[in-house]
This record gives sequence, structure tokens and C-alpha cells, in this order.
Amino acid sequence: MTKQTIVVDGVITTVAPLSIAMPVPEGGRENQYKQFPIMTRGLDDEGNKLQTGYLPATTLRGFMRRAIVTDAMIKAAEAGRHYTLQKAYAELIGQDAASEAASEDIDLIKQQQQRDQNPVLDLFGVGMSLKSRLLVSHFVPVTNVLPEAFSGVRKDLEDTPEAFEALSLETQNTHANRSQANSQRAEAESLVKSLVRQIRAAEKKGAGTAELKAQLEAAQVLAAKFADQMGDMQNSSRTLVGHFALPAGIDLHGKLIVERARDRDLEMLLLALDALSRRPLLGAQVARGCGEIAGKFTIKVDGVVKKIVEIGNWEAAKSVDF
Repeated sequence: MTKQTIVVDGVITTVAPLSIAMPVPEGGRENQYKQFPIMTRGLDDEGNKLQTGYLPATTLRGFMRRAIVTDAMIKAAEAGRHYTLQKAYAELIGQDAASEAASEDIDLIKQQQQRDQNPVLDLFGVGMSLKSRLLVSHFVPVTNVLPEAFSGVRKDLEDTPEAFEALSLETQNTHANRSQANSQRAEAESLVKSLVRQIRAAEKKGAGTAELKAQLEAAQVLAAKFADQMGDMQNSSRTLVGHFALPAGIDLHGKLIVERARDRDLEMLLLALDALSRRPLLGAQVARGCGEIAGKFTIKVDGVVKKIVEIGNWEAAKSVDF
């Protein structure tokens, strides 16, 4: 049987700002956009790098895998066939006992049987034993766009006077003492960070740091003292919160490709797109207005358009067959 190739040309539109926070690479440091993914794309007339924000392939791929596996797990549970922990890890996370097997130890016959019997692992792969047949690109804007800064304030109890006055006088006093300690702790911790930077700068220049280190030790003692005065509740009360996000109203373009495609592959892709349409949220900060998307996906099999799927608006995906 001739194996087909499915190519999905996708356009994801940011209905709301899109916030992504990637982990700091080992040995690296946080970027100026609080780890929003940035890539270099092109050079200006003077040879300087041009940069843009983008939606990482792992964000969309991870959503799709979770949607497909979660649907299967729910149906299995309803039928009384609950997933084992090993099966859940293999399908949902892509990790199983054989995933670290050396290439020379892989049984090709057993591998093919595993592909035939498990559609999810066949498509997404697992560890080193099964290679994924699904390729997902990053989704990038046509014109370079950098993320913007968004900020807000986490309010404290007294910002809702009616609720604060409903507390006992003793509790109100406790809160007042905690708020004061919190402010003092924040000042002390800010001083600690400043002194650490000054010490590093002095050490690079070969200058003396004894006095700075003494100040640092005293500031650390103060910070610990005020933190202790806050008691069990160590989270800051009224605090500024901030994140970076690509703006709303831009189109991000990318591709999904399935090599050696089977009919069931397309069924899984459609299931995942429908799940994304019914809950069209990607990335972080969804509680603060970020993450809602819409999209259009043109599905081609061996270069021939077979289906166009539109997603978004918290409802079932809409598709047109050709």
C-alpha cells in the first residue's frame, strides 16, 4: 500500500494576547522578555539581527497529544478499562520503560506490532523506541513582532473594604502587621539583589568586596526576620504582576506534517483540532486575559486539498470537505 503524506497549512489568530514562558536553558539566563520565545529572522540593512516572537511547536503539539490521549483515557475509564500508570506515561508523556533502549536492542518486529496496536504512539512516538511521524513547525507571524509587556496588581484584603471590615478586630490587626512586615521584607530582598549585583561587578574588576559582603549579610538577616514575622502566609500580599505576550489580532503561520500517513492519523488530528476549538486557549496567563486563539487549517493529502477546518469561539470545529 502506498504511504501518503498529510500536510496541514495552519493559520492561528491571536484573539487575545498570547503569553508563552519557556524554561531557562541549562547554563543560560532569562531573556528580557521573561522567557517568551524569541527567534532571529533576517537581517537589517546594516547586518543586525531582526527578531520576532513565535508560538513554539511544542505548545501546539503538546496540546494535541494531551487532547487525543485524554479523550481515549476517558472513554476507557467509562468502559471500565482504566489506563495503567505505564500506559498513561507512554501515551501522554511519551515515556516508557523501553524508551531508553539502545538502537541495537530494538526489536523491529515488536516495534511494528506496537505501531499497529497503538495509534497514539504510532503517530507521536515514544522515547527512543518509536520515532514520531508527526512533524510540527513553529508558528510565526508574517512580519516580525516582538512581545509586549503587560502588568497588573494582585490586590490585598483591604482593597475590598466590606470584606476586610467583616473580619474580627484581632484578624485585622494581624493582617496590618503582616502587610508591614511584607513591605519591609520586599525592601530588604531588593537590597539583597542589588548588593549581589554590586559584589559580582566588583569581583570582575578585581576590587575589594569585604564591606559589600558585610552589608549583604545584614540585609539577608533582615529579609529573613521580616519573612518570619509574616508567619505561615509567605506569599506577598499586594504585589505587581507582569508578563510578556504577543498582541491580539495577529496571524501566526505554521505547518503540521504526517509522514507515511494512515487513515486513523487524520481522525486523531481532527479530534485534537476540535478540542482546541472547544477550548481555544494556548500558553500561560489565561486567568489574566491571555491565550484565546482562533484558526484555519487546510489539510492536503499528497498535495491535494481534502478538508479545511476552522476553529475557535469555544464551539465545535467547522470543516468543509473537498
